[in-house]
Order: sequence, then structure tokens, then C-alpha cells
Amino acid sequence: MLQTFPVQDLPKISARLHDEFSGLPRRRVERCVSDTWNCIEHLGITVTPDLVERVAREHLEALVNSVPPSHQARRPPRRAGTLITGHRAVPPPRPGPRP
Repeated sequence: MLQTFPVQDLPKISARLHDEFSGLPRRRVERCVSDTWNCIEHLGITVTPDLVERVAREHLEALVNSVPPSHQARRPPRRAGTLITGHRAVPPPRPGPRP
């Protein structure tokens, strides 16, 4: 792999971002920084520590902001007979008159 800046910069970037996103596991932040570096390099863009840190920060912010709402928030109950797509299921046949 072609390195355009010293590998020692990656742990520094990871440490700064982990301080900023302390709610995320350290390994997840490290993996994000490493993946960001590899992605930028793969795209043929000149890789710099500043660029890696900015892109990784955006990704980590997206992760933090995508956390689902608290389980305490009540969802409206699903209607019986609906599918995931929102279409109604075929109702069972109605019983006919008895002979």
C-alpha cells in the first residue's frame, strides 16, 4: 500500500477523534480512521492527515446521529394484517351462511 504520510499519524488522529467521540468504542474509531485513509487512497486523492481526520469525523458524527430514539419513546401500535411494506394482508375468507 502506498503511504503518503507516516503511519504514526493514524494513532494520533484516532486518539483525537476518540476524545471527541468518547461514547464510541476505541476500536471503532481506529477502524474508521484506517478505512477512511484506505478509501481516500483508493480514490487516487492525495492523502493527508487533515483530510483523513475531517472525513473520519464526518463519518463518526453520522454514526452518533443515527442512533435510534430511546426505547422509552412509544411507537404507535402496528395495525393487524399489515405487511412490512404497508400493504394489507389478504383477509381470511368470511364464513358463509350455514345450510
